[in-house]
Amino acid sequence: MASSPGTLSQALQGAAVDVATLQRRYGAQLAIGRKLLGVVPNCHAYLEIWPVGLRTYNLLVPNFLNLPFLLFGAGPPKATVGLVMYSASRAAGCAYCMAHSCAFALRRGADEDHVARVAGRRVAPGDASSAERSALEVAEALASVPSSLTQAQRTALRQSFSRSDAEWIVLAVAMMGFLNKFMDAMGIPLEQSMLATAGEVIGPSGWMPGQHGAANGAGPAATWPRPDRLGNLLALLPLLPAVIYRDRRWTSGIPHSWPAVGVHLRDRTGHDFPVLSQLAHGRAIRALATILADNTDAKCSQLGLRVKHLAGLVYATTVEDEELANSARILARHAGATNAQLDGSHDGIGTQASAALVLTRAAASSPAQITPDLVAATTAELSSPAIIELMVWISVMQIMHRLHAFYG
Repeated sequence: MASSPGTLSQALQGAAVDVATLQRRYGAQLAIGRKLLGVVPNCHAYLEIWPVGLRTYNLLVPNFLNLPFLLFGAGPPKATVGLVMYSASRAAGCAYCMAHSCAFALRRGADEDHVARVAGRRVAPGDASSAERSALEVAEALASVPSSLTQAQRTALRQSFSRSDAEWIVLAVAMMGFLNKFMDAMGIPLEQSMLATAGEVIGPSGWMPGQHGAANGAGPAATWPRPDRLGNLLALLPLLPAVIYRDRRWTSGIPHSWPAVGVHLRDRTGHDFPVLSQLAHGRAIRALATILADNTDAKCSQLGLRVKHLAGLVYATTVEDEELANSARILARHAGATNAQLDGSHDGIGTQASAALVLTRAAASSPAQITPDLVAATTAELSSPAIIELMVWISVMQIMHRLHAFYG
């Protein structure tokens, strides 16, 4: 007798989109991902079950990491950005993202010993610049649940970097909020070629071989990713026109600055998401506004917006973000939620909606607390696209939570 699925990714494996279809739809994006990480992430096949999910991912990553400009030296040191991504993933307890961000950092010039020291929280004063330490401390604090960021840490980051570079660091941590939540809650299996990096570098300080599909043991140090070379970076250039064209098509008509973006979102969603007023980078503002609008489009929703925003309220309450909870209440009221439902009552929402809220509560913690019994109960009530939609939305909420924690 076959064993019951232990993770959502195992339960939804039959609905995952095949590689040939992904290649046909997103060939340039997949090729860039392979060049950046050395693999095409397994998450694509699951995100495309609800296509807004993969569109969200493809908007988020390049625009919040300022790609490809980061790779050519624009903004904060790219090795520092990679270590910040790793530090955030470690604090969030996402093994999948730990491996990927470790590989990203190594490819951007961080050395193996440095990554291992960050993994073991052994970054002593002599091991890193004060600027890098401030970035790593902010990343860990923002990724903790609830956030542990202090005013002193916020000030130190702003004193260590220009306003522009500090914002790119915060945006990288916010981007990892989406990735940490989705990958961990879904239990996305780690790609086989990532196992050497995970075992050799992360293993001595917390990585557990076998977690999320990883095999026991680790490969030789020779398999570690090597830093970018100019030829590798130039190989990205032929891929960019197709990626830029699609990005512009997705974001067409979306403002890139405040207050216009707030007005646009209020008209589209019923809420203006005021934290966007704190951001200065236009490409990140436009991408996030597009993501928020796409994810709250009733025509695309499998869950229904009322249930979706009630789930957002459950997430915000769990992570103790009152500003985010207020946003979720506004959105839920706009979608027809009653005062009783806003106060936590499941009356009048149905068994499918109740299952979505129970799953959200388990997914909201970091790491997620999703058991095989919950997987079975969820898949009995919700379709595969509805589950992906819910996990994507909770992951978007985690982007907003990390931005609120820094700027709120």
